[in-house]
Amino acid sequence: MANCPKCGKKLRLYHWRPECPFCGVNMVYYNSNDRMLAETEVAEIEHAHSQPRIDRAKAAFFGSSPAIARIVLSALPIGALFLPLGGTASAAYNAIRIYQYISDAGFDSILDGAFSGNAAALSLLLLLFSAVLILVCLICLPMSLGRHGKARNLILNLLLFGSAAASAVAFVVYGGRLMIGAFVYLFLLLAILVYNLVLAKKGLKIKYTVCYIGGLPSEEYFKMMEDGVSELEIRKKMVEALTVMQNEARAKEAREEAEALQKRAEHK
Repeated sequence: MANCPKCGKKLRLYHWRPECPFCGVNMVYYNSNDRMLAETEVAEIEHAHSQPRIDRAKAAFFGSSPAIARIVLSALPIGALFLPLGGTASAAYNAIRIYQYISDAGFDSILDGAFSGNAAALSLLLLLFSAVLILVCLICLPMSLGRHGKARNLILNLLLFGSAAASAVAFVVYGGRLMIGAFVYLFLLLAILVYNLVLAKKGLKIKYTVCYIGGLPSEEYFKMMEDGVSELEIRKKMVEALTVMQNEARAKEAREEAEALQKRAEHK
C-alpha cells in the first residue's frame, strides 16, 4: 500500500485514479519539479564520484607523453619473444616454435615436467608466465594512479622480470644456450621496471574534470554537506549558481550572434 504524497493518507488497491480520494491532489504531478531536481542531483553526485577515477585512468594510460611511452615500452617485450630466445644442439626456439611445441606435447605434460623437476619444462612454464604477466601489466596500466596502483605496478614488474630471469637460468641449467632474443627480452623487462619506478617517483599529471552539482562545483557542494549546511541554504546557492550560468550562456549566445551579424555585414 502507498500513501498520498500530500496528505499522507493510506491508499487502497481500489484507489486507482491519479487524484487522491482524500485531498484531490494529482499524485503523479505533485512535487514533480522537486522530485526531478532530487533525481538530477543524485545523478550528478554519482558522476562527481566516478569522474575522478576516469580522469586518473586517462592520465595513466594516454594523458601525457610519458604515459604513452610507457604503453609502447610495456608492449615491446611481446615483439622480443619472436626473436630467437634460446637454442639446443638440435633447434632454436622463439614464440612460434614454442607454440608449436606446446600444441604437440600438450600443456599438461609441460606442467608435469616442471613439477617433477625437469629444467626445460620449468623454463618454458616460467617464460609463459612472464608472457601472461605482460598482458596483465598492460591491462592494469589505467589503474596505476589509483590507491594501490604504484604498489601493484611494482609487484607485477618484479614478478615479470623475476620469472623471465628464472626461466633463463633454468634453460641454462638444462644445457641450452641463450640467444639474442632472451637478452633483448630481459633488457626490455628491466627497462619497464626502472621506468615505472621513475614514474612512481615523479608522478604523472592528472587533469581533473570540474563536475557540477546543481550548478555548484562538486568540491563546494561536498564541503557544504560535510559542514552540515541546511538543504534550503544549499538550494539557494544552487539557484544563484544556475542563474549566473544561464546569464553567462545568454551573454555568450548574444556575442556569437553579434559576431555573426558583423561578419555578414562585412561580406556585403
